[in-house]
Formats: sequence, C-alpha cells, structure tokens
Amino acid sequence: MQDFLRRAWAEIHLDRLGHNINEIAKLVNTDKTQLAGVVKANAYGHDDRNIVPFLEQHGFSFFAVSNIREAEKLRRFGCKGEILILGYTPPEYADELSENDIIQAVVSEEHAAALSENASRPLKVHIAIDTGMGRIGLLADDISSCADAFCRISKLNNIIADGAFTHYAVADSYDPDCKAYTDSQTEKFFTLRDELKKRAVAPRHFHCLNSAGGTFHYDERSTIARFGIMLYGLKPDRSLDMPFDMRPVMDLKASVSYVKKLPAGSFVSYGRTYRAEKDILAATIPIGYADGLSRQLSGKADIIINGRRAPIIGRICMDQLMADVTGIPDVKAGTEALIFGEEQTADDLAELCNTIGYEIVCGISKRIPRVIINNGEILDVVEYY
Repeated sequence: MQDFLRRAWAEIHLDRLGHNINEIAKLVNTDKTQLAGVVKANAYGHDDRNIVPFLEQHGFSFFAVSNIREAEKLRRFGCKGEILILGYTPPEYADELSENDIIQAVVSEEHAAALSENASRPLKVHIAIDTGMGRIGLLADDISSCADAFCRISKLNNIIADGAFTHYAVADSYDPDCKAYTDSQTEKFFTLRDELKKRAVAPRHFHCLNSAGGTFHYDERSTIARFGIMLYGLKPDRSLDMPFDMRPVMDLKASVSYVKKLPAGSFVSYGRTYRAEKDILAATIPIGYADGLSRQLSGKADIIINGRRAPIIGRICMDQLMADVTGIPDVKAGTEALIFGEEQTADDLAELCNTIGYEIVCGISKRIPRVIINNGEILDVVEYY
C-alpha cells in the first residue's frame, strides 16, 4: 500500500466513477450523441491526471476544459482525445492551440477575427451561441443575423468552424417556467442549425447538452453531451430526483489529532461562538478552511466518526476544526473522520452553507493529497506539494 500523510486527504474512488459512467451512458443514445467528459478545474478537484485516462479506458474520446493551460496539461500526460476549451483564450495563443490540436471556443465574432489574424496554421473552433445564458457567444435572438455572423466566421483565414455549442441556464430545475425556457433555448439553437444547413454550412458538431440537459432534456440532435458534475456523483441541483443512484467519487477524510474532556461552560474556538452546556468529549481534527472546508459550515455540519455523527462545534479554523464526540466509542488520536463522501455528500454540506456541490469539491485545496483507489486498492497518491 502506498503511504501518504494521514492528516487530511481525499480518496478518489474510480470504481464509483465507473458506475456513474455506466449509468450516464443509459441516458443518451450514444449512436447519435457522443459522451464528453468535462474535466476542468482539475476534474472538479478529483485529479485530472488520473480521471482522464480512466475515462479514456471507458470509451471517452472528447474532453472539455476551461482554458489553454488545462488543455495543455492533458496533452502533456498523454491524452489523445479531442479537447475543447469552453472559455476564452487570448488570440496571441492561436498557434499554440493548433500545435497542440486543441479546439477553441469562439466567444464573439471579434474574438474569431483576432484568432484568425494571429493564426499561421488552421485552428479548429466551436462557435459559442448565446440562446439565453447571457454569458458568451453570438446572440441567437435573431436567427438570420446569427447565421450571418456564423458564416462570416467560417470563412475567416485559418479558422475551421468545426462546431457550435450553447449552454443551458436552468436545465436543472423542475419549474414549468424553467422547462419552457430550456425548451426555447433548444429551439433557437437547432433553428440556427437548420438555417445554416440551408446556407450549406454544416459543422461536424452541434451540441447543447450539459449534465442536467443530458439527463432531463435529452435531444438526439445534440452531437455531444458534456457531462461534468454527474460523472463525479453529485447533482446538478441538490433538489433534483436523479434517474439513477449516483455514487460520490470523492471521500474527504482526516485523522483525529487530539481528544479531550471539556467541562460545562467551556468555550471552543475563535469568537467563543460555542459554549458547552454540559461536560463533553471534544475531538480536534486537522482540517480547515485552508484545505477548502468552508468556514460557513461552523456550527452547522456534522462529521462522521466510527459510523456516528459528530457535530462541528465552534468556528472552523484555518487548519483545524473541533467536534463533539461525546458518546462515540473508541475515538482517539489517529481515528479516521469522514467529512463528506457516500454517507454524507458534498451536496449535503452545500445545502448547509447555501451553495452547490460543485463549489465544495472544486474548493478542496492542493495541500490535500488525492489518494486514487479502485475497488479498494490504492493505485496512486497525488501530492501537489
């Protein structure tokens, strides 16, 4: 077994990822729609260097990232699949993109023109279409004008208009108005596709599906389904009933460093926000907000020790937190504590601090080693420091 610092660590369970992949594949017609793995932000904090090869082993050949440095990192560790940058890259990197066979999102017609001016060789692009997200892309409210701009981009020197994509704003909601809004986004997008076909412009890819879109609004006209958060076993929105039992891929754990008896009336941590109403047994666990555990969870969340819930007491510190382990047997220095995972998910913690599971897992800092596990066997330990 590979050793690692058992202060605080994140276990990345590839067998759970495999389960999620198999379930996701049932949601789409893979003869029509190619599955793409969204691996930006270090695979949502799960370690892209290990996640991407596993996805490739399971048939993924298309990946999405947020920026050129993430894309180049994938190439450096041997990713052979297609890589799409979903966000902006400055035009002066046009040749760097083409040299590494990276597909660039075009965020505007001006962006496309600048990429063309800087490109000395052909560069593949996917043109972003704004159907209602209001973030990047050609505005699709006027289909004819949007198609005009698309055609102008497709004729630019050294620009290969390989695809077009849009992004849903509220596909993760059951609200009827939100469903209607998503439907309107889809209609705009494929009306544009049909208009381009009339003009003999037919990009290889036209894709609109994110995790929520692929799950609740699947449309086989989308040539790609970009699955992100659901690969990692979390919900696009924590209120959703999912069509399969997702398995959280990350377990965040830490070892108890100290256990002590505190008499009634004792205060715990900064600001004296917690005062023991009776004699308690308190455990100190060496993980805190510098590790990515939100300070907003102070006094709200539990951790799990020896199969029992232990409430966090007092404020979470930069490097430590305290929990009330009164009545939990066999808690001592070295006892393992689960912060989140299968028994208590990142989505559960997100609800307590009014955020989303994405932020919880993406926020786990690089001083937390990622311990890569498959069916109980440690395959790798990734130390970022």
